[in-house]
Amino acid sequence: MTSLLEKVKARGHWAVRIRPTEYVERVGRLADLEEAVRTSAVELRGWDFPHYDYNEPSTRTSDYVEQGVDWRGIVELWRAYRSGQFLHIGTLLGDWRNGLDGSSAEEDWRVDATLGVEDAISRFVEIYEFASRWARRLSFGEATIIECTLRGLADRALELSPRRGGFRVNRRATQEEWRYQGRYQTAILLATPRELAVAPAIQLLEIFGFDITGDVVRDIQSELRS
Repeated sequence: MTSLLEKVKARGHWAVRIRPTEYVERVGRLADLEEAVRTSAVELRGWDFPHYDYNEPSTRTSDYVEQGVDWRGIVELWRAYRSGQFLHIGTLLGDWRNGLDGSSAEEDWRVDATLGVEDAISRFVEIYEFASRWARRLSFGEATIIECTLRGLADRALELSPRRGGFRVNRRATQEEWRYQGRYQTAILLATPRELAVAPAIQLLEIFGFDITGDVVRDIQSELRS
């Protein structure tokens, strides 16, 4: 897993941490912990989050279960702890389109170039909907903490789908890293994960100079599977 983690960190990537506020052992058997990941995963746009590979064995230790994938430009790994803490790290869409050297058949493509508005909003929905299922499955207590970090942003341009008009001027990030942490009542997370995913999307996109409204975020969210 070390080599896979190093590959993810070589370019822009998401890092997500979901945890209860109380650290106690919530799962006895590692098999049950692994099953909780499988049954809590969400698939909203053709690829599950987190991705569980039925064709490859997971890695188990006394405290956690983890698994990684490197397939057609998708590079990511997850780790689930008995305490309910869940970690996920994965590359940005398109950054590994043609391998490590950055070569591409598309003349205008380069590594670490863009972040799609729709992709970012969709990822937040995946994070929060998974967190909702995970918190329910592992019987989290009163509160749940979700931490999201996005690295490799400096000079990255924001992209908006042409059917939404695109951007008339370039919108680029100047900072390398963006962080967000939310502490939520677990009952509210279980009931309204998509609504809770609106605020971090707005805050991320505004560092690119894009002041998106909550209604537009919800409109993009509505295009995802239920």
